[in-house]
Amino acid sequence: MVFVYTGKGRRQAQKDDAPPEQKLCAKQACAIQWCLAKRDHKEHLCKAVIDEWKECCEKVRNAKILEHGVHPNHDE
Repeated sequence: MVFVYTGKGRRQAQKDDAPPEQKLCAKQACAIQWCLAKRDHKEHLCKAVIDEWKECCEKVRNAKILEHGVHPNHDE
């Protein structure tokens, strides 16, 4: 998985139909973008923040499963 920062430092509003992981883990995603931008896009130097984002996404998916009894690979 490769992250590429393409923004110009401006925040964009979340789309209403964005997946829950995107909405709830936006802080971690922004941290990844910042880290990569500051470290010449060398992912190995940002492994900790990438892992935090992955952990956040996993927590959101697990909460969805517990709340709705829906497997994340199946549509509701």
